[in-house]
Amino acid sequence: MNKKVSLWLLLLIIWIFSMITLMFGWAVGYIHEGGHLIQGNTRSVILAIAKFPTLVDVSIKQIFSKPPLILTDRYPEISGLKTDNKNYRDSNFLFLSAYDKEAGHSGFKLIRLSDQKVLHRWVPDINEIMKIRDKGRPLSEQSNKGNIVFWHPLPSADGSVVFNTEDRALIKIDKNSKLLWSLDGIFHHSLEKDAEGNIWASSMMEKNSGFLSGFFDDYRDDALAQVSPDGKLLYKKSITDILLENGYRGLLFGIGPMERDPLHLNDIQPALSSTQYWQKGDLLVSIRNKSTVFLYRPSTNKILWLQTGPWLNQHDANFIDDSRISIFGNNIIRNKNYDFIDGHNEVYIFDFKTNETSTPYTAFLKKAKVKTMTGGRSEILPNGDVFVEETDFGRMLRGSNSQTIWQYVERVDEKSAAVLGWSKIIAPAEFNSFKFIKN
Repeated sequence: MNKKVSLWLLLLIIWIFSMITLMFGWAVGYIHEGGHLIQGNTRSVILAIAKFPTLVDVSIKQIFSKPPLILTDRYPEISGLKTDNKNYRDSNFLFLSAYDKEAGHSGFKLIRLSDQKVLHRWVPDINEIMKIRDKGRPLSEQSNKGNIVFWHPLPSADGSVVFNTEDRALIKIDKNSKLLWSLDGIFHHSLEKDAEGNIWASSMMEKNSGFLSGFFDDYRDDALAQVSPDGKLLYKKSITDILLENGYRGLLFGIGPMERDPLHLNDIQPALSSTQYWQKGDLLVSIRNKSTVFLYRPSTNKILWLQTGPWLNQHDANFIDDSRISIFGNNIIRNKNYDFIDGHNEVYIFDFKTNETSTPYTAFLKKAKVKTMTGGRSEILPNGDVFVEETDFGRMLRGSNSQTIWQYVERVDEKSAAVLGWSKIIAPAEFNSFKFIKN
């Protein structure tokens, strides 16, 4: 016999389901806004349920998605290197990290800019890389060979290259693209060598400290990591602890609501020599989500200098000479759409000698419409020109303080460009140390 469900029972079920949904939504929002009255297993279960749809979405994308390492082309008129001066020849070399259309995944190329000749090509075994990066960790949208960016490659004289694949292991390959070693952990963003040849890598603490665990379940605690040339972890220090131990609790916790990623470490630049304003081994550290750069001495655990702005949500802080540093400011307000303050990116020069900040490349950056939102690199070259990677749009440029000298786009086809992974300019002196290059 078929029994009809009474209307009042149906409405009651709908009402109960609606109340549960509303309460669950409130609980998730409360937890993510920093509320700590919900604790223990209840908190963990709520977060696990909230993350389930995302995990399903990630799994589907991991299986079915097309490679996102190809950009809809913003600069169709540029293929390779383009300069308006036909007689211009750049004596530098480009160490390109980008999607390799022949391999079908990321790779590296060493390119002579004077004639755009590819002098060497690295094509790591992507299947081996995937096994290393996904071992013991949940799937991500990057768990697909066409989705993995090889970030900020660090080449050596013997042709070996160290790189990371964003929030996964650190990897080193030889000149023939064969795996030399991998270091398990969470490594991301920049890689730089210090004066002793060790590598400073942006990293993350695997577990929150006892203090933080009482307030946050998914707090991303970025860390400074020093790694030896043979892949041994030498040093690791939480950015949160550095700020707290140096009296910057207000900067860390006192500015607006807490977010999962309150710091967003994206660059560690070691000082290669001592000057009046820093010592060899000091670190210039960029934390994007605080629009803050600071100078840190690991040997004494002291922040020597810290400044918030005028740069906004910056990437890539570099030492220039014995008193100046440069900072690539994305100059955006981080919201749903990422709004530019001045309509373009900016390169800031801070001089410790005068305690003043200047922006000498405004005219070039504005005219070239350089406006990467979530990445970007810059380097002041010896003659005063600046090299910029506009990461989000697959373009690299060299410019003076007033005009563009050249632009470069790694083309995939007539309608698309390759995604970049923080490429490098290689000066002739460094290139001459590359013994693996014949002739």
